[in-house]
Amino acid sequence: MLFLDAILRFPAITLLVLIALLSYRDARHLIQGRIAVILCLTLAAMLLTTAPQPIRPPDPAFFALRIFDTANIVFLWWFGLSLFQDDFKLTRLHWAGLAAYLIVGLPMRLLYLSGAERWPIAPDVFIRGLSIAMVVHLFWTALSGWQDDLIEARRRTRLWFTIVAAVAAALIIGSEIAYSLQAGYGRDPDWLSTSRVIATLPAIFYGTYWFLFLRAESLLFEATKKAEPRPPKIDVRDRPTHDRLIALMDEEHRYREQGLSIGVLSKKLNVPEHQLRALINKGLGYRNFAAFLNQYRLAEAKAALADPEQARTPILTIAMDVGYASLATFNRAFKSEEGVTPSAFRANALETAAQS
Repeated sequence: MLFLDAILRFPAITLLVLIALLSYRDARHLIQGRIAVILCLTLAAMLLTTAPQPIRPPDPAFFALRIFDTANIVFLWWFGLSLFQDDFKLTRLHWAGLAAYLIVGLPMRLLYLSGAERWPIAPDVFIRGLSIAMVVHLFWTALSGWQDDLIEARRRTRLWFTIVAAVAAALIIGSEIAYSLQAGYGRDPDWLSTSRVIATLPAIFYGTYWFLFLRAESLLFEATKKAEPRPPKIDVRDRPTHDRLIALMDEEHRYREQGLSIGVLSKKLNVPEHQLRALINKGLGYRNFAAFLNQYRLAEAKAALADPEQARTPILTIAMDVGYASLATFNRAFKSEEGVTPSAFRANALETAAQS
């Protein structure tokens, strides 16, 4: 068992470190790349420190690495969200999750490392609950956006990523619970330790394949000329569908229908759903269906908010009229697009109209 563990564990650790290096080299300008670096390193530290005792690092390194990998589940949460949310940014909620994990989890980790046989139950339960909440939120984000995602590769990724993340999260959380149940910290049963590596190695191999690409120009020791990026262009075969789509939006105002999905719209146009996805994504340049609808909904909402004759029309009424199912959803979409709330936009617009 020890030999099997070693020949699986150390290649997995090496590949995680390699992915971290590649992410830093080629993708550090992206938030996804920066998060990938810390995620891979913390996962590598976890695999190294959860190895069977004979191949585990010496105590000073073991303690340092166990502290370093304390919040790996948080970075898994961040990374998944960054993949599936357009224009992802770390908000106060994300930082609060990390702070809570460290404030509560780090003292518990230090307590475990000290060899204490007893520890407070409440913080331990809190950390497990927080971990599960992050995983559930990540799954919900990945799956809830599946229908509206117009990028086919990312749409497929949502499904397998959910499965892989479920396995990884279960192993991380499960191993921490196993630690908690042991008489001393770090006495992970060998069978559980080896099973963790066996379960995660396929995902690590796939991650390496995903990240690692041979650049052909490297074989020539010079850079090849890069093609100029081209703006979205409508395929001539999609022109009739495009014209009908624009007519549905501009003339029939179908975007006002609450709950309008790309599936419903494809039926109205009598075209396959995948064809409509490709048209809106590659032809019109939208990454998700909600962004396409928001273009029309927000344009009409802004016109209504700036209209002095509708100055007393409740914002909720305007939001519902243009197709939003709730005021909260409208407010988020509006502020994301305009940088101000609908009420602030209305006040500025009406004041400008009164002065003119």
